[in-house]
Amino acid sequence: MKSFSRKADVKSRVKKEPSKVERPIVRKATNFEEIQKQLSAWITDMRIPGKVQAWFTADANPENSDWKIHSKLINGHESLLLDAPAKGMNTPEVVSRIFEQIRKEHLHNFRKAIRTIWFRACGNGTFALVVQANLRGKNSAHECKIFVDFLERSCPEIISCHQIQCQPFVPFDPTVHQSTRIESRCNFGKDFMPLGDSGFCMHVLDWAPRIKDAWLKLPEKIASAIHPSKGDKFFEFYSGSSFVAASLSPLFDQVESLDCRETSMESSRQNIRFAPQENMRFHRGFFEPSFLSKFFSKSDNEGRWTFYFNIPQGEVLPAGSVETVAGVRPERILIQIGDLELAQKLIKQFRNQGYVLRKTIPLYLEPGRGNFEILSIFVPDRAGLLGAKRQKNTQNPVKPAHKTLFVQKSPTFRQRKD
Repeated sequence: MKSFSRKADVKSRVKKEPSKVERPIVRKATNFEEIQKQLSAWITDMRIPGKVQAWFTADANPENSDWKIHSKLINGHESLLLDAPAKGMNTPEVVSRIFEQIRKEHLHNFRKAIRTIWFRACGNGTFALVVQANLRGKNSAHECKIFVDFLERSCPEIISCHQIQCQPFVPFDPTVHQSTRIESRCNFGKDFMPLGDSGFCMHVLDWAPRIKDAWLKLPEKIASAIHPSKGDKFFEFYSGSSFVAASLSPLFDQVESLDCRETSMESSRQNIRFAPQENMRFHRGFFEPSFLSKFFSKSDNEGRWTFYFNIPQGEVLPAGSVETVAGVRPERILIQIGDLELAQKLIKQFRNQGYVLRKTIPLYLEPGRGNFEILSIFVPDRAGLLGAKRQKNTQNPVKPAHKTLFVQKSPTFRQRKD
C-alpha cells in the first residue's frame, strides 16, 4: 500500500533540512610539476609584474630532515607512529633503531607516556632529540633513564637529548610558531645544535623547516639576487635564529634582526658571537610600525637598507606596516611568503607606495611536502613605471633612512641579465 505525505509535512521537513552550500574544492599540489603549474597560473591570471627567476630548491636528504615519533589514538588505543618529513623518504638507520628500541617490552611505561619525539636534524647527519612525555610515575621515569642511557651508549648520531613539557599541553612542533610555555631539561649534550657547515647554530627548540638542505643555502641565493653594495645595511624580521642575517653579515655594514621568542633570542645571541664581524644586533619583540618609527628616529640608523620579511604561515603584517616600511625608503624589500592571496595584496599595497616588484623567486625549500613559497623583491620606482599618481607617497611620520634619487639611467648589462 502506497503511503502519502501531507503537503504540510513536506514543507516542515524541507525547513528542517539545511540547504547544501557548494564550497570550493581546495586542491593541494602533490608534486613539483603541479606546483609549477599552480604558480604559473597565478602569475598569468593575476598579471603579476616583474621577472620570475628559476625555481630555487635542493634534493632532500633524510639525514638532514626532522623526523617525528608521535602518539595517536587508534581504535581506542594509544599507538606510536613514525612520521616522515616527506612521502616516500627513506628512514635513517638511527631513527629506525630508536623506534624499535622504544617498542621493546622493558620500556612499556615510558612508551605509554610519550607524546612526541622530535629528531632535530643538524644538517650534517646528526640529530638533537627532543622528548615530550608525561612521566608521572617512578616506573616511567626509570624507563626514561634507561632509554637515555641507550642513546648515549649506542647512538653516536644523537648529539643531545632534551625532555620538555608544554603548558598548556599541546603537541610540540618546532616547524610552526607556537606561543606555549615550554619547560626543558637537558639529559645530555648542549642546548644548541649546529646548522650544517655554516658555522652557525640554533637552540634545539627554535624554529626551522623540517627539510633543511635548501634552507641552509638560502642566504647564498638571497645574496646573488640582490647584489649588495658597500655601505648597505640589512634588517631581518621574523628572524628565528637569525641564520640568514648572520650568514649575510659579511656583505653589509650593519645587520639587525627581530623576533619575539626567547629561543630565537638565545640562538641569535650565539650567532652574533660566531659572526665574522661585530656588526650585528638582535631585537626581541613583535614587528609593529611603531618599532620602525622608533628605530629610524635615531640618526645612527640612516643608510641604504634591505628589509627581509619571512612571514610565518597563517600570519599577516600588522595594519599600517606597508605604509611605514615604504615611508623609510629602503633600497630593497624582500618578502618571503607561502600565501599567494596575501602576496597579491602586498604587491598592490607596495605599488600604491611607489615600490615595484623587481623579481619573484619561487622557493621549493621542502621537496615532497606539497607546499612552496615565493620571495618577492621590491625596489623604489626610479623609472616612473607606476605613473605620477603612484609616486605620490602618503605622509608618514617616520624619518626616511636616506634620500632616494629617482633618476632614469640606462640599465647596465648585468641589470638587464638579472
